[in-house]
Amino acid sequence: MSDIFSQNIPQFTGSHLDSSTAQAILNHHNAARHEVGVPPLGWSIKLANYAQSWADYLSAHNNCKMKHSLCKDNEGNALGENLWWGSSATFYKPIDASIGWLSEREDYAYQKFGNHSHKQIGHYTQMVWKSTKEIGVGIAYCPNGEMLVVASYYPAGNWIGEYPY
Repeated sequence: MSDIFSQNIPQFTGSHLDSSTAQAILNHHNAARHEVGVPPLGWSIKLANYAQSWADYLSAHNNCKMKHSLCKDNEGNALGENLWWGSSATFYKPIDASIGWLSEREDYAYQKFGNHSHKQIGHYTQMVWKSTKEIGVGIAYCPNGEMLVVASYYPAGNWIGEYPY
């Protein structure tokens, strides 16, 4: 199991996350992936920069309300995206986003994506999507004390009619 935590996040993460926080989020994702037998994710500075730009946009121009980006990088590649909002940046920490996404696992019954009940499971399935190889995460703090976390994934997961793992 040691190989799932083998990547060390660089000092410059590509976002406003410090390297230890980014490492904790990456490790949390990779532990979830290990549980279902899929390879670990690597940290992408490019994806973290994309996620950070979108988090900054939502904070500055969208009244700190969650809204998905176009989910495409500069080359037009489809990206997966998880969003999370916390009402208080003094109470919540960025890892709470990953913990929240993972909590959807309890509502997921292994089946092809798109065949699930009306429960929210897409954040979890993107975390563990078998063909996804990289993640980058950004964070923005809003004027009223709220916090937004954006995770970008490449390649994107959650393809209708496919199994996540």
